[in-house]
Amino acid sequence: MIRLSRTAYWLAPMVFCLALYWTGLQAWFAEDDFAWLNLRNHVVDFHSFLWAMFAPLAQGTIRPLSERGFFMLFSYLFHLHPLPYHIFVFLNQFLNIALLALIARKLTNSDLAGFLAPVLWVANVAQVTPLGWTSAYNEVQCAGFLLASFYLFLRYTETGRRGFYWAQWATFLLGFGANEINVAYPALAALYAILFARRYWLSTLPMFGASAAYALVHRLAAGAGSGFYYDMDFHPGWLANALWQYWRILLAIPEYASFRHFHRWTGDVAVFLLTAALLAFIAFQARQRRFLPLFLLGWFLIALAPLVPLHNHITDYYLFIPALGLAILAAQAMAIAFERRWTRVLAVALALLYLIPSTLQAHRYAAGIFHRGEVARILVQSVAYAKHIHPGKTILLNNVNDELFWTAVYGSPFHIFGWTDVFMTPDCVPLIKADPHLGTIDQFVLPASAVARGLQDGTALVYSIENRKLRNITRSYTELIQSEPAPPPAPSIDVGASYFASQVGEGWYGLEGGFRWSGQSAVVYLGGPSAPGKKLLVHGFAPEQQIKTGPLHFALTIDGRKQPVKIIDKNNAEFRFVYDLPADLVGRQKIEIAFAIDRTIRVPTDDRDLGLAFGEFAIQ
Repeated sequence: MIRLSRTAYWLAPMVFCLALYWTGLQAWFAEDDFAWLNLRNHVVDFHSFLWAMFAPLAQGTIRPLSERGFFMLFSYLFHLHPLPYHIFVFLNQFLNIALLALIARKLTNSDLAGFLAPVLWVANVAQVTPLGWTSAYNEVQCAGFLLASFYLFLRYTETGRRGFYWAQWATFLLGFGANEINVAYPALAALYAILFARRYWLSTLPMFGASAAYALVHRLAAGAGSGFYYDMDFHPGWLANALWQYWRILLAIPEYASFRHFHRWTGDVAVFLLTAALLAFIAFQARQRRFLPLFLLGWFLIALAPLVPLHNHITDYYLFIPALGLAILAAQAMAIAFERRWTRVLAVALALLYLIPSTLQAHRYAAGIFHRGEVARILVQSVAYAKHIHPGKTILLNNVNDELFWTAVYGSPFHIFGWTDVFMTPDCVPLIKADPHLGTIDQFVLPASAVARGLQDGTALVYSIENRKLRNITRSYTELIQSEPAPPPAPSIDVGASYFASQVGEGWYGLEGGFRWSGQSAVVYLGGPSAPGKKLLVHGFAPEQQIKTGPLHFALTIDGRKQPVKIIDKNNAEFRFVYDLPADLVGRQKIEIAFAIDRTIRVPTDDRDLGLAFGEFAIQ
């Protein structure tokens, strides 16, 4: 019986987690998942492997363990079957729950607090995204490293054994491979040492050096690539406002009250009651010179501190790690309250005031994560079937709305299969709310001129998305296009695609597997820029044989106007040249882009005079 109760003690929070987030275990991929799933396709040698593991990506982040290695290994083993990914995430979370229970028991000397802490943590809405969206696994993994590091530090301060100290260093350093929030761990360990194990606080100082070095290297590597959503604002007013927003998200009651259409004041009153209860408990314990609640509040603030300045990115799952400290704090308060009959009822009432809205909101959000994955799954599988029955055809998607675009299309899931010929029709553009901070959506839309050409020569098919299913509307859509005036040339073209053939002028050879060779000179035609300040981008490649005898001079004209001559050598064999566009070209329907190089080459078994391989000509 004792063994059974002990087993239930440890397993019950895990079962609660599994029951509450069961839909997350079944969710399909969405959004950023597709970029990480495609990462393995970029690895062709050791150099590209290092790039895939350590290059700053996704707003300049570098997370080799929780994103790069995780997705590359699991995509190799399990491809697009999400269940193994989620099982691994949940197993990691179960480890986190066990570590949290161990730490809570050690800190509070209470079995009840050790049981309640993971229950209170699991019920929080911050759990939903990390346990349902595979791309947010970094939160789960980082929490595991942080909890393991702190547990080992506790054991070190209890026993004085250096083995625990160095084991803590190992998990601490591994945490940098999971998430940048790991830089906060030394402050957490130092605060604990100062309050409860002062003779050990000096041992935390070297870890501050490691965090500072990591932060500096990460910042230099990311450079300006962090983007709008990782921009920081350190004004005191903003920091206080952000902290208050995170506190309201953490308690979930205001959002629950809004969802249930309760009066707004009901949510505010509930937040006030819970906040006042926690602060009163912290103050009372501090007066008794019991500083554990103060430390646990410090845990919350320390873990959240690096995230509060991100003024353009207030996100619920950023509370995943900070909420650990408050979960132990609330669990300790309840364990102490249960020692007296009159405070027991109050503790249960306050716990239910938090748990009921939080679990209901978490369940609702988890269903939303599942729905989002289903939207993406149905689209990707439907397109895969269309490609299967129409091999080699370009697939054009019509009626893509805002939700579908950002959930599935924006992540370029079709590139995972090597399909670069799945686009949206221009009719989709008004249905999508573009985000200027995430770049233009032009790359996902096939220009009207290319659509007309693809339908005319039979290389493209149009599918309308209706009730989450694809319906072939190629015939009716073709008739509609043919009834309208011919569209102007596209401002951006890929000369290696057949549907841009009408904009490829003299000097070119035929298509060859997604690119096209030029002769010594060649011409393309583009639609003029839509606004001042646009640039012309030219992307191409010079083979080694072409540049081994010396650099090439690339001379380009824009509507007859000479541009600065560019040099192509071994340092930029794959080149991307950018040119300013004359202001008077704005609004022009058609402009001519012509170029010439010094010399051509001939390769064995080929009697053509080859210049360069292209590539893209784009006005951006």
